[in-house]
Formats: sequence, C-alpha cells, structure tokens
Amino acid sequence: MATRVSKRLFSLELNEVPAHLQTPTFALKWSEEIKKSPAVPIIVNLSIDSKGFYLICVNRVKKEVECFDLALIHDTRTGSQVSLPQGGAEYFDQNHIGVLDVPVTSKWLTIYYGNTFVASELRIVHFYFESTSLAREWTEKLFQLGHNQILRNLSSLDCLEKIHSKIIHGLLDLDKRKIPVRSLVQFLCKNNRDSSKVREIHQRLESLKLNIIDSTIDPNEFTFNKFFSLYMNLIQCHETEKLFNAIGGIDYQYLNLENMKVFLKKQNETLNDTTAMDLYEIKANDVIKKYSEHDEYDREKGMSNESFLRYLLSFDNLIIDPKKLDLCMNMDKPLAHYFISSSHNTYLTGYQWTGRSSIEMYRQVLLTGCRCIELDVLDSEKKSDEPEIKHKNTPVKPVLFIEVIVAIKEYAFKVTPYPLVLSIENHCSAKTQTKMAQYFVDVFGKSLITEPLKTHPCSEKYPLPSPNDLKYKILIKNKKISTNSTSSVNNNNNNNHQIINQKPDAISAATGSDTSSDISTFSSTSTDISRTKRLDESKTQKQVIVGNIFSLENQQLLNASPRHCFLNHNPDELEECTDVNENSSSENPPSDGDTICESKATKAMSDLVHYLVPVPFKTFAKAEQLSKSFEMSSFSEDRALSLIREQAKEFVAYNQRQISRIYPRGTRLESSNYNPYMYWLVGCQMCALNYQTLDVPMQINLGLFSFNKACGYIEKPPTLCQLKNSFDPKARTNVENVAGYQIDIKVISGQFLCQDREPTFVDVQLYGIYGDMNKRHEFLVRSKRWNGFQAIYDDTSIDSNKYSIKFPNVSLPDMAALRFAVSSEDGTFIGQSFIPIAHIRSGYRYVVLRNQMNIPINASSLFVFIRINIHIKSEDQEIAKKLVQPLMNQAIERNKLEQDSNKQTSCEDIVSKLSVRNHNTTSMESELMFREQTVKIPTYETKMYEKHLVAASRLHDRKTLCKVLSLHDILTKEIIKEDRNMESKLRRVSVDFHKKIEKQEARFQQCLNLQRDQTCPQGQRPRTASVIQTKDVKESEETLLELYSTKFHLQEELECKNFNEYYKAVDDKIKADYNKQMRQIDNILQEEKNRVNEEVKLQMKKETIEIEKTEKNRDKVSKLKEESFQSNSKASACLIQALEVMHEEVKDILTRNLKTNLNEIEDHKSRELQKCLGKYYNRFERVQYKLQQWMNAAEAALLTGSSLFPHNSRMKISTSLCTFSYPPQEVTKTNSEP
Repeated sequence: MATRVSKRLFSLELNEVPAHLQTPTFALKWSEEIKKSPAVPIIVNLSIDSKGFYLICVNRVKKEVECFDLALIHDTRTGSQVSLPQGGAEYFDQNHIGVLDVPVTSKWLTIYYGNTFVASELRIVHFYFESTSLAREWTEKLFQLGHNQILRNLSSLDCLEKIHSKIIHGLLDLDKRKIPVRSLVQFLCKNNRDSSKVREIHQRLESLKLNIIDSTIDPNEFTFNKFFSLYMNLIQCHETEKLFNAIGGIDYQYLNLENMKVFLKKQNETLNDTTAMDLYEIKANDVIKKYSEHDEYDREKGMSNESFLRYLLSFDNLIIDPKKLDLCMNMDKPLAHYFISSSHNTYLTGYQWTGRSSIEMYRQVLLTGCRCIELDVLDSEKKSDEPEIKHKNTPVKPVLFIEVIVAIKEYAFKVTPYPLVLSIENHCSAKTQTKMAQYFVDVFGKSLITEPLKTHPCSEKYPLPSPNDLKYKILIKNKKISTNSTSSVNNNNNNNHQIINQKPDAISAATGSDTSSDISTFSSTSTDISRTKRLDESKTQKQVIVGNIFSLENQQLLNASPRHCFLNHNPDELEECTDVNENSSSENPPSDGDTICESKATKAMSDLVHYLVPVPFKTFAKAEQLSKSFEMSSFSEDRALSLIREQAKEFVAYNQRQISRIYPRGTRLESSNYNPYMYWLVGCQMCALNYQTLDVPMQINLGLFSFNKACGYIEKPPTLCQLKNSFDPKARTNVENVAGYQIDIKVISGQFLCQDREPTFVDVQLYGIYGDMNKRHEFLVRSKRWNGFQAIYDDTSIDSNKYSIKFPNVSLPDMAALRFAVSSEDGTFIGQSFIPIAHIRSGYRYVVLRNQMNIPINASSLFVFIRINIHIKSEDQEIAKKLVQPLMNQAIERNKLEQDSNKQTSCEDIVSKLSVRNHNTTSMESELMFREQTVKIPTYETKMYEKHLVAASRLHDRKTLCKVLSLHDILTKEIIKEDRNMESKLRRVSVDFHKKIEKQEARFQQCLNLQRDQTCPQGQRPRTASVIQTKDVKESEETLLELYSTKFHLQEELECKNFNEYYKAVDDKIKADYNKQMRQIDNILQEEKNRVNEEVKLQMKKETIEIEKTEKNRDKVSKLKEESFQSNSKASACLIQALEVMHEEVKDILTRNLKTNLNEIEDHKSRELQKCLGKYYNRFERVQYKLQQWMNAAEAALLTGSSLFPHNSRMKISTSLCTFSYPPQEVTKTNSEP
C-alpha cells in the first residue's frame, strides 16, 4: 500500500478483463455471407485475451481461430436492437431452440465491426448464447472494452503486446496446441515472399533458444519477453543503442539512477522545465524498477539497453501528455467557446447524388462522439403525412423520420454525456411539421430542451449555457417564427405553403460559373422549371451571387431565372440567404428582396428551438449590435473563406459570442471534405464534414476530437475566447501576450513490423494561423536505409544539432498542430498521426501511426526527437537570458556593485578630467560641475541597491519554497510501518481461515464422491443432471461459501479501516509540511525586511559621508541630508512593499499546491476504496466460479458416462443445444454481490 499514490492520477486505464470472460464460452455464430450459404450456425467458443485486445472466436468444427480487434468494434447490440440475419428465425423454429416466453433476440449478440463509418461496409457478426444474461454481459463488456480511450491511444509497447497476443491466440494450431513457425513467419512478413525477411526471422528465432519441435513453438514458452527480444533483433535498434551509450551506458552496459535522472531532465529542458531534481530522482527510480522487472538477474545493476527501449516505447514516454486523453478541459464555459464535432448530411453512405440513405449512419456517427448531426426532412413521396429524411431532388431513397429519431434517442449519449444538436433542414408542410414536433417530444422526452434554462434566458447580452449545463440534453436547430417578421416571402399563398428552397449562391447560369452551395442538383422537370418561372415573375429584380469555387474574389450578380438551373435545398444556405450581396461584408445589409426562404416554421416546431436559432447573416457589426448569443448562422466553405480574407478579426469576435456552422460547397458531389483547420482558426465551432469519407480533412477532425475523452467538445484556446481581444489571425506578427514556439524535429527512424512495403517518405506538416509563415512549411523526409523491418531517416550523431525539420516561429502554439504522414514511394498510405502542439511533449519519443479512422496501427511507429523552445527575436536574446537566469544575473550585478563601491576616485582626478573635456571652463566652473555630479550619484546608487535587494531576495526561489510534495516527501517511516502492520493483519486473517476452508473443500468433494456412489450405479448413465442434487452437497457448498464470505468480509473491513487511517496520516503529513513551508517564508520575509532596513541605514550613512565630503555649505548639507533621508525612507517602504507582494504570491502558490495535493489524495482515496471493495467482490466471484467449474466437470463426466462424477446443483442444459455436441458448458456469472 505504500506505493498507492504513485499510480496514475487520471481515470483512464487499460482494459481489465474478468477471469470468466477469458475462458471459452459456448455460442453459435451465424455466417456473414447468408446469401452464399445455408442459414446454419457454427459452434464456437468465445473468449477475450487477458490484456483486452482481442475477441477470440474459435470455430470448433473447422478448428480455426479468428481474432476480432476490440478497437474496431463500433457497436454491440442485443434484445430489441437486434435484427436477425436472413433465415435465422426459421432455423430456430425448425430446431425448437429457445423458449416461447423468451424472445430469441434476447440471447443474441450482434457486433458491428470494421475500418469505416459507412454502415454498408461494416462487418456484421451475429452470435447466439444459451441465456439472456450471457448475451447481455457480453454485449455490455465488449462495448465497454472496445470504446476504452487507452485502447484507441496505445503506446508502441502496448502495440507490441497486442501483436504478441494475436500471435499466441490467432496463430495457434488447435490440434497440436502449438504455433507453427511457418505461420509466424508469414504473419511477420505479411504473406510477402521476401526471402531475406524469411531468412532473417528464422535466424532470430534460433537465437532465442526456443524449444522448436516439428517446426512448432510452445505458446507458453514464447512469452512476451521472448517476443520483445525477437523484435529488438529484427528491428536492430542502433539509434536507441546510440542514445543509450550517449546517456552513460557505454561503460557499464547499464544506466544507473543518476544517468536516468539526467536523461529525464533533458527530455523536458527545452520547455524551460522547473521541476526539482529530487522529483526527477524519484521518477527515475520508479522507471528503472518498472521497466527492469523482466530482468531478474540484472535488475539491481540498473537499466539495461532492453529495459531502456521498453521505457522509450511505453505509455510513460508517450509523445502526447496522457492527461489530455482524459476529460481535462473546463466544460463550464458557454457553448460558443468550444469546437463541436459536426456531421454534414449524416444520413448519406456515399456520394451526394448517387449515395444511399441509412438510419445506421446516425448510429455510427454518434458513436464517434459527434455532437451535431443533420436531418433533411421532407414530406413523404407517398403522399402520406409521415415525414421522411432524404436528399431533396436526388434519386436517393428516403428513410422514415420516426425511425431515425428513435435511433438517435438510443445512441445520443452512449459514448458522451454532452449536448447533442440536431440541425434540421426543413422542407415540410405545416401538417407534417406538427407531426415532427410531436415525434420529437414523444421520443426524446425530458432529454429535449423545450424551454430555455432559467439561468440562461434567450435574451440579449446573455451568454449561451455550458456543456455541463446541458448534459444529456438534445437541442433542435430549426427556423423559428420571428415575432417581428414582416417579410412577404414568409406569408402563405393559399395552399402553396412551401416555396422552392432555391439559394442564390446555388444557382449556376449558362456562363459556367461554379456553385458554392451545399449540394446542387439538376432539375429538368417541367414542374420545377415552372415553379422557378413563377418565383422569377414575382421578383423580377432579384439578383444573386454565384460563388466561384476557383476564385472567391470574383463573384457575379446573376439573374435567378436561367433556362436550366441547379436547385438547392440546404437551409443552412438559406439561413445566410441575405449573404448574397458583395456588400454583405460591409455595414450595409442587403434588401429584403434578396431573401429566398425554405418552408416557413410552424409554432409547434418553433417552440422547440432554443439557443440555436438560425438567422440570415447580415454583417458582423449588426450581429455585435444585437448581441444575441442564441442566434447562429451557417456559411458555405467558400463564403466563410471570403469573410476570413476580408474580416478575420470580426469573424473571431463573432465566434466568441455566437455559433457558426460551416458546410461543404455544392460541387463536392463525391462527398469529399474541406480542411476544417482553416475555420477553427477564427473560432468557427461547427465544421460539418462528410463522415463517410475518410480523407485527410476527416483524419484531422478525428485527430482533434480524440482528446478530452473524445466527448465531442474541445475547448477553444483563450486567444479565441477573450471578448476584448484584438487577435488577428492574419497578422504576421507575434500574438499579443502569447509566447511563440521554435520547434526543431529529427525523424530518426521508422518501425514497420508486418508491413509489406518499404516506407520511404515521411511527410511532416505544420498547421498554424494564417499569418504564421510556418503554416506553409511541409517537409518530406526520405529513408536512407531499409533493412526490411526498419527505415533509417536520420543517421547523424545523437549530439548533432542538425535538424531535418525546423519551424522557427510558431506564433500561436495553442492553435497549431503537427501531422506525420507516412507513405511508400508509389504514394500508398501507410499511417498518419495528428498531434496538437499544445499536447505534445519534447524529447525522444515514439509516434504511433494510425489508420484513416485514427486507430493505432499495431506495428508502425516513428522514432523522433523534438525540441521545443520559446521563440525569441535576435534583438531580445540578451534580455531573455537575464529573465531565464535571474540568479546568475543577480550575482553579476552584485559583483559589479562591489567593484564600483571599492573604487575611490579623488576630487582632483574628476576635476582634471572635466577640465580636459571642457578646456574653456574655469576652475570654479569645474568645481560646480563636480558638485552637480556628486549630488546625482546617490540617486543612481539608490536605484541600483533597490534592484539589488529585490533581485537577491530568496522569495524568488519558487522551486524550493513552493515545492509540490511528492510521495517521497509524504510517506514517513511511521506511515509505512503502520501500513506494513496492516498487511500482516490481513495475512493472519488469511492464515486463520486457510485450514477451515481447506477442510471444508475436502468435505465438499467427499460429498460429491459419496453422492456418485449412491445415485449412479457403475455402468449406468443418468438421463438428466437433476438426479445428482442432494441436501448434503448443498449444505456443504453453502458452508464453504459462508466461510469465504466471512474471510473476505473481515479482510475488507480491516483494509477499509486501514485506508482511512493511512490517508488521514497522509493528509496530516501534507498539512504539517505545508505549514512548515508557510512558517519558512514568513521567517524569510522578516529576515528580508531586517536586511532592507540595514541596507537603507548603510546607504544613508554612505550618502551622508559623501555629502559632507563634497558640500561645504552647511545649509545645503542639511538639505541634502534631509532629501537623502526622505529618498531612502521612500525606497525602504517600496522595497518592503515589493517583498510583501512577493511573499503573498508565494503563499498563494503554496495554498494552491496544498489544495491540489489534498484533492488528489482525496480522489485517489475514493478510487482505491472502490477498488478495495471490488477486489474482495471479485475474489468471492472467483470462488463461486471455481465451484461452478467443479460442477461443470461433474456434468461433463455425467453426460459422457466417465468415472468422474462430481455434482452440479445449479446448471441445467438446454436439450436443444445438446443435439449439436456435448461440450463443457460455461456458467453464467451471477450479478448479486456477496
């Protein structure tokens, strides 16, 4: 227990797999190719590997193993959410499987699996279990394990463990229970016939001294330590060996504590790290212990080369700060202060024109953490009043609106609790809108925001509520009835309620100009053309902008009545439908005649719209004047880019208060995406992207939103949120009050185990603000050598200051990011990684490469060195040195003052020098000049000694005075001794019960044997398992469980009591130490005050002597003495005031440190208590599980007629399942607590 506090203090942890899920569970698996094979299930055993990387599916008929990567499991479903495969229901009816009152779907598990978000391209795998509880448990556990944030952000070392797990389980020959060497070689070579690779692997396997019999390897012998040695030999880690030797391992082949301490310090020194060296010593000691555990013989000598490589690859040396993966951001700010993960035309599975609509896309997109989805709602094509979702004026088939919102209800908060926005594109009649509104209320219930929060009314000057305020809430974004609307276009014209949703910038004339609309579709029907003519006749003077996608600077005003036109239906463009005039960026808003609207909102729908009220964008000045944070506007990517070019500062200010949504231009018919980074830089919150296309912009989007626990909200940097800030993203100067970074990178090597292509190029891109000259920097690094498993990109020495990649001035680091992309020589994608600069850590790191879905690729990584320094202009270098090293500068100043004070310059020397310079001055004039000079000297010296006293103050030493206490500081000998005493008590309890439990277990087994002799005569096989249930066995079983329960209960009480005492002692020690630090700085302040008084007295004495020596007039002497006294008294008061301010700052830091320490300890205490309770609960479950195993073995013996005849008092087999085979059945774990 003495090491509890040293564990990770963030909530994310690797998967912990329950023991019973690691053992095979009987199930039926349905073929995924129903049309090509008869609907006959396959008997399989399911289990999860101990590390929680794979779902292992063993085909018991074909003796084959398939490993499903848990990180690629999108969703798991059971019960009413399941759709049975073709022929599934008929098969169960024919074979009489299941019970009439229990639906088959309740025992069903469906897994959605794959490397895409497109539902039609996912693998859908079906399993059937023998009980509903088993199906429910597997459904919940697989989803929980698959969506673990750590599993989706593995370190390189974790990836190697994942590969090892797949080798052990996936390559196993089930008959021989061995791993064929041939299969291993094919796996590592990725089935590529590379003779050099094959030969290399065989040689390295031989060097491991494995007991290879018949070209097979025993999986128990092929441990991870052996596999890691194989990895090291294949990769030939020369670059890490060089680093190891440079640190100090070349002489002794081991790194000692001092070596590691210096290395860890250097890893962070480029960030001007202020961590005390004693803390690095503690960390270095922990690192050596942790990563040398595998080396039993050499552990005491220090850290070997292999242990050092394990550390470099590990989670502790991750290139990003691991805390950023957890929920680390402030979620109490207004919604406008966050980037929000957003989807465009969510229902589409492919292209905009020829794609298909799918309800499943909503589920898949929501499972990524997306918090804004789009619904294009139209009246039914079948003339019913049921609303439908589809792409208007396209061949895309519709899906029912009610089915979509039911799916949204089920998945809205499955992976994140923060508010979900439904962006409605409304093309419905009044009757259909009423039905839509009723569906929203009925389906979403209390989750739907139907009125503003009392704390955040929808009024002027009020900010938007925060994500925390709207947890588990759904917001509707739809047009809202304006109370002062007078526009004639919003009036109904008899039964013609719906006006064609024709957006000005969506119309393309015969000149061939391109559109900037959301999606443009050609309509040649007479109905659409006649409607266009009627619209044109009613507004003959209407003009619109055609946004040229090639040059946004050349926009044209075109008539809206060409013979052939593109009709667009995106309401987002209508929401900015006044944004159709070139002057819209000026103070002059366009006329009402430029407004063309979609379906008019009804009162029923309007009542559901709060906080996200779409309005036509006029000007930034008008929006600021109104100051309505609850109003928002949408912009096409081209229109937004035009505004950024013209009014970037105003756009930033707008996004500090209100929300803006950006959507793709209409010509992206293939569903490609724009680069969202362009719009994040001015604070645009909702950059709606096509999730069905995993292109580079989508990879950037997924990379950004993978942080902050992938909750769908990323806090914007302070520069984009400060309301009275003059930040201009286009400025080419440094951002005010923000220190820029100078970033230098060495791409040293690339590890590509299991890759069949040579990775020849690494593309390193920097994304920055518009004015940042580095944003265009893109470096392409070519590999210099390739040994089949590793590419070398930089072969310079470790001490070399030559960097292949340099970004000299990243002016706004909080809004900058690096992207590493690796490709082969023919351009084939291998992997990529997107890392915000704010989360990056300097030093020697491994960058884990990811696929297009941002999931780590198991065996691909880059070894890099990153140096990050504060950017300083050349003219400011000298000042920076003084700021960075104040103590050294203080010493220099003190020496200079002492040298100046020791110089005794005579009056005659001064006069003679003055006479030389002023040869026309008389002797009296020279004396007068000398006197004036001497009067000024005290003032100058006073200023210097003031600086000297402040600069030399010990209160500057924040490292020592404001030390954050570590575990080493807190744990005294008394606390550790008390902790060990409690461990002894726990052991005594265990010993006391050991004999009783051992005796009772023997009696239980004896009862089983006696029962066998009584109920099953030799040679006779019982027909059912129920005949072996007797009173003696039941009583023996209950007694045994009661003993275990009592033992665990006592141990649990003792440990909980010890927890409270342990953490109370830790709290007391922390408070005592901080009180000691407080007293220390109080004493320092008093000492500093005394020193000031002494220095002032000494200075006054020196000035008095100087005045009396240089001034002969007594009156003037008295006056100068009085002035000196006043000056020095004032200086003394100022100095003491400055010291008191510094003292208060140090006290504030100490108070914050104390609060932080206490909060961390309290959080850790609650987690440890919870783990303690869970530990004994799990132990009791394992006891129950062990008893169930005995019973299962008894039943297996009973069914096969063997001599073994134990007892099963609970298990009952479904006779219909027994028709397939008689496997040992797994028992469902009970959910009741002991």
